[in-house]
Amino acid sequence: MLPKKLNPQVRRTHEWTFEALILLLQEKEFDKITIKEITNKAGIARQTFYRNYSDKDDIVQKYIDIIFMDFVKQLDGKKNSLDMCLCYFKTLKNYQPSLIELTQLYDSEVIYKMFSRYLDVFISFLKQKESTEKLHQQPKYLKRYQIMYQVGGAIFITSEWVKEKMVISVEEMARMLEFISSSNYFGDRKS
Repeated sequence: MLPKKLNPQVRRTHEWTFEALILLLQEKEFDKITIKEITNKAGIARQTFYRNYSDKDDIVQKYIDIIFMDFVKQLDGKKNSLDMCLCYFKTLKNYQPSLIELTQLYDSEVIYKMFSRYLDVFISFLKQKESTEKLHQQPKYLKRYQIMYQVGGAIFITSEWVKEKMVISVEEMARMLEFISSSNYFGDRKS
C-alpha cells in the first residue's frame, strides 16, 4: 500500500537515485548497470541503497510511488470526476521529463506495469464517492470490477499519452478520460 507521507530525506534519496539511474541508462542498458555505479552517481552509500531498495527495479517503483503520493495529496477534497482527472494529469505533467525518459530508456510499458499496482488506491478512493445504499444493492464484487475496468483503461491511456510525449494538453486529457469513463460503449443504449 502507498504510504501517506514520505520523510523528506528519504524522498530526496529516491529522487537522486532515480536521476542517477536515468543518467546511467543514457550510457548503457539497464542489465549492465551495477548498484555501485548507481550509488556513485547518486552520491549515496551502498548501505543507503539497500536500506531503501530491494533491487534496481525498485528504484523505478519508489519513484512512481512519489508521483502517486503527490497525486493522492492533490485529490483531497476533489469530488467530481473531471476535477479528479485534471488532478491526475496535472500531477503526471509535473513529472513529464522523467516519465518520458523512463518509457524511452527503461521500458516502454513501465507506466502500465507500475501504475497497475495502484488499483487498490483508486478503488478505495472511488468507493468513498459511492453511497452506501447503492453499494448494498449490488453484489460486493461488482463495484470493484467496474472500477478495475475503468482504471485499467485510464492506465493504458496514460501509458500511451506518456509514450507520445504528453503533447495533448492536461485539460484535453482530463475531459477525454472523464467522457470515456462516463460512456458505455458496450451496453445497450436506450434512446
